[in-house]
Amino acid sequence: MNLTDRREQRLQSYKKIQSEKEIYERVLAPTLYEFVLWVLQEALQSGTKRLYFLARDGYQMYLAARQLCKQYDLDIECRYLKVSRYAVRVPEYHLLGERCLERICVGGIDVTFEKIMQRAALTDKEAEEIAALAGYTENYRKVINYHEVMQLKDCLKKIPLLFHYIDSHSKEAYGTAIGYLTQEGLLEPVSYALVDSGWIGTIQQSIEHLLRQKQPDRKLEGYYFGLYEIPEGERKENYHSFYFTPWGEIKRKVHFSNSLFEAVFSAPEGMTLSYRTESGKDKIIYVPVTDSRENLNRERISRYICWLEEFLQEKKQSLSQADNGYVEELLSPFMGNPTQFEAEAYGSLLFSDDVREDNNQKVSADFSEQEIKNHHLLNRLLIMTGIRKRVLHESAWIEGSIATCRTLNERGRARNRWHAVFYKYIIYIRKWIKQNMIHGK
Repeated sequence: MNLTDRREQRLQSYKKIQSEKEIYERVLAPTLYEFVLWVLQEALQSGTKRLYFLARDGYQMYLAARQLCKQYDLDIECRYLKVSRYAVRVPEYHLLGERCLERICVGGIDVTFEKIMQRAALTDKEAEEIAALAGYTENYRKVINYHEVMQLKDCLKKIPLLFHYIDSHSKEAYGTAIGYLTQEGLLEPVSYALVDSGWIGTIQQSIEHLLRQKQPDRKLEGYYFGLYEIPEGERKENYHSFYFTPWGEIKRKVHFSNSLFEAVFSAPEGMTLSYRTESGKDKIIYVPVTDSRENLNRERISRYICWLEEFLQEKKQSLSQADNGYVEELLSPFMGNPTQFEAEAYGSLLFSDDVREDNNQKVSADFSEQEIKNHHLLNRLLIMTGIRKRVLHESAWIEGSIATCRTLNERGRARNRWHAVFYKYIIYIRKWIKQNMIHGK
């Protein structure tokens, strides 16, 4: 059965039951279950005794794993580690020197100079000083494309004051960050691994860099739902992935939305920004400092957790072998070719792809036909090179934006989906070639 046939089958089903819960129970909960099953089976096989599920994508995974370990009496300890890319990168920056710009100057949705300075943990006053030196005072909040971000990175390398500020904030953050990781047992002589959604593996590398200041030989392993790439210089045998790897599964990547995955499988609380000390009865404890803003999807995620618990309660069967092929049958039609109802139900989740999680927007942005056409490969290239004077706004789930565009008929949607698929194949084939050249298959 091809994607269009599966979509039609789901369309007929949702004519009877148009329910967000139905989608979660039929598609998303089974996806999570199969992944967690795989993680536990891999951990048992390798002799791993402890699993750290990373906030916040790992929260629902953590709940499922804890339930399954209890249900099947598995000798694996599950812990939830309150981290974020931002919370572990800032204390890592001073260990990287100039290479910290590889973490700071990266693309994303609606990137601005201001966002890049926030990633570097600069104050507003410090950021304004750097803007003046970089010639960005007038364009401080202007959206810049990937090519412009790379040009800015070259410019920032020549500004010593920037590295002075980054070093200062990074060293200040290191003490409490390593204190928290130590408190949570990451320096203990026990076999453990990290568990997360994945994508590029840098959070594992950042945590490892911090731990190596205390234990120079410390090596970490991670289990991930999917990996588009792993950091240069890292050993691929330390990065395990369930659904797709950097060295293959291109079709799965094309019909997948990592942003939608993150928005659904999150935790109700806000992100961890940093760590602070707090006096306990007989020792200092390290407390994650959570963003004062709640997760804007809090109520919906709380419902998802209830639905997940109901789903797990019904799974009273023997521990079966995890099946990523089954997950592909569930996810590819839903993420790669959603019905209008699916896109409206889950595309309305709010999401930010930036490490500070500012400027949240709907996962499937409300695009006009022209904004969707701007994402066709040729139009995108003309805009990014400056030949065509338009702003290229990104959608975290372009397939959802196409499905919900009211002025497109079914033929128009199909044509624009084809362009989206074509562009994603180009991107992921390019990444696949690069990863094979760097790491070998």
